[in-house]
Amino acid sequence: MAVLKLTKSTVDRITPDPEGKQIIHFDTTLKGFGIVVNQNSKTYITQRDVRGKTIKVTIGRHGVLTTTQARKLAQQLLAQMAAGENPNKKARIEKAKSVTLREALELYLSSPKPRSQKTLTGYRWSMEKYLSDWLDRPLREITRSDLYSRHRMIGKEHGTYSANGTVRVFRAIYNRALKLHEDLPANPSIAVEFFPEAPRQAAIPFDKLADWYQEVMNIENQIRRDFLRFVLFTGLRRESAASANWEHIDFDEETMFIPEPKGGTKRAFTLPLSELILAILSERKANNEGFFPGSPFVFPSQSRTGYISEPKERLSIPFTVHGLRHTYISAAQAISVPLYDIKLLTNHSLPKGDVTAGYINPSIDSLRKQQTRISEFILKSIGLSYKKRALKN
Repeated sequence: MAVLKLTKSTVDRITPDPEGKQIIHFDTTLKGFGIVVNQNSKTYITQRDVRGKTIKVTIGRHGVLTTTQARKLAQQLLAQMAAGENPNKKARIEKAKSVTLREALELYLSSPKPRSQKTLTGYRWSMEKYLSDWLDRPLREITRSDLYSRHRMIGKEHGTYSANGTVRVFRAIYNRALKLHEDLPANPSIAVEFFPEAPRQAAIPFDKLADWYQEVMNIENQIRRDFLRFVLFTGLRRESAASANWEHIDFDEETMFIPEPKGGTKRAFTLPLSELILAILSERKANNEGFFPGSPFVFPSQSRTGYISEPKERLSIPFTVHGLRHTYISAAQAISVPLYDIKLLTNHSLPKGDVTAGYINPSIDSLRKQQTRISEFILKSIGLSYKKRALKN
């Protein structure tokens, strides 16, 4: 730290530290007025204690402001600080007053935290569909009463799941903004009472599985038929199964790579395949050439994405695609597949509090044996069987 009378000529003559260190020069006539000198910039500041804490306030760059202009601003800021005010806090409050829902949404979407493109698209869609009239409204003006009423309105007009989902998205976006703008009011979502949500993803009872499977096998569209079979026997999530790419299927190693599951690329994993699953894939590959030659997708379609969307088949036994995942998990539990193996096969997170989790690393062949057991149990529940060759050692 050095002191000198700050004028245009003295500031122009100041040179950066040869070792690259930051240097602060304080004015000899106006206490607390100074300039920070870095390798490529000179920035005017004020600094003094406010309520026992040293506060530094940036005024502006030398060249953008003249020394005279900076000195006048410094006098004003130092007067505020002498009165016990923190100009930085005041600026944060003013900034928080103006942050809109649209700005908060963009802040959330630009976060480096890994999120799938589907999640990001869904969040934007939800805000633009249900809260479009709020997008240019400052967050601090969105009250608890506003959000409570909007939640009720969405529930009445679009359904309870849409209402709850919209508030969950708003809550996440607002919480992200709070991390940057701590002077925002508390999240107004705390006033919302979520509508009850009945389970929509129940597993198909094993005693109903044969009838369900028979109806699936009678589906005219063989791609949709095989997609449902594939999900049942792999337990994959809908998007991971629908977007399956031949590039990620290894028939020699009997595996499938899922590059971007729920949770993003950091959750990428390799799934071992049973002989039954491989048979479904082999048949699908041969049939695809007749209808979608050259398509990279296992379950191709003429949709915008190039692969199948969620089938909306109406069967006598109610089901959802995610419910097939639950059926797969129920089958694994029914034959006592170890919990850790189930979590690895379904790419569920291992318990954070379990210190042994980091030591568990079963081989792909070990998991394939469990995959085969699950396939056999589901087939048995359906009333079918298949001849298996010797498993890899």
